[in-house]
Amino acid sequence: MNTKFACLLLLFGFLRSQELMAQACCSGGVPVGGTLGLGTADPKAVQFLLTYDHNVIRDLMDHESLLADDTRSRLTRSVLMELNYGLSERFALTMVLPFVRQERSIREYNNQIGFTRAQGLGDMVFLLKYRLLNPSNTPRSEWLVGAGPKLPTGRTDFTNNQGLTMVADMQPGSGSVDGMFWSFYQKSNVLLKYISLLGIVTYRASGKNRSYNQSQVYQFGNEFQANAGINYNLFVHWPMDVFVFGRYRSQTVDLVDGNTFPGSGGKWVYAIPGLSVHFNPDLSIRAWADFPLYRSLNGSQLTTSYKYSLSLFFNLSRKTKEPVFHLKLDEL
Repeated sequence: MNTKFACLLLLFGFLRSQELMAQACCSGGVPVGGTLGLGTADPKAVQFLLTYDHNVIRDLMDHESLLADDTRSRLTRSVLMELNYGLSERFALTMVLPFVRQERSIREYNNQIGFTRAQGLGDMVFLLKYRLLNPSNTPRSEWLVGAGPKLPTGRTDFTNNQGLTMVADMQPGSGSVDGMFWSFYQKSNVLLKYISLLGIVTYRASGKNRSYNQSQVYQFGNEFQANAGINYNLFVHWPMDVFVFGRYRSQTVDLVDGNTFPGSGGKWVYAIPGLSVHFNPDLSIRAWADFPLYRSLNGSQLTTSYKYSLSLFFNLSRKTKEPVFHLKLDEL
């Protein structure tokens, strides 16, 4: 009887260590900030942006080194709907509603694949945007700023096959109220008539989930992103945009009960090429991909290998402006 009990304890300890190791090495991709890919709209005009995001998370990094490890992988698939409404010439209100599916596969000691998943509504984002520059005075330049809350509408209590609460970045929601800050700048006709320069800066000030794992307090790290790129307009049967961007992302460490969560936070640099096709002023599609160029992470983390996305833009008013470049806020 004692031998059986000891074996059960060893088995539970092994399963628990597998769960903790998975929790300590994952830099996931939950898009808690939404797409925020639309600018301002004309008064009473409505814009929609529907986006599918496919984030493959297989690279195991130890600080700046890529490790040879194929025992675990993650996949985040998201569908995000962004609604933009023009309040006036200068103000617009944006809402982002995400649906997230998280999948994780781990090769266990017996060479079996342990599979867990969580899916559901993510955290909603509301953003009030303001156009700083008068479009009548600066027709070739646009500068927008925005701010608003991210609300904890997504679940945070999914468990795995052993009944243990999944790591926070495997959950569809964050469980916290966050502050979102956003700025967009664009200048057209740079050097050549069909070239535009664009820049986007975002910042997320993370709040606390005070009921994580029932009794713990979890706080994601604050996140900063700076994006800059070039856009070229051409015409091939339809008007098109060819663009390439660079993205710098930095996130501070996550905290659990005020203590550093191992394997969280770091710095990333991505290259983002893409293409837009405008069928008419009310309908366009955009496709792009994210490829990592540089990663410097805290400890060992499983992070994005590559990501591709596809979005559909349409509006209910001929007065509505075409969407600005589409970028994500987080890779949780």
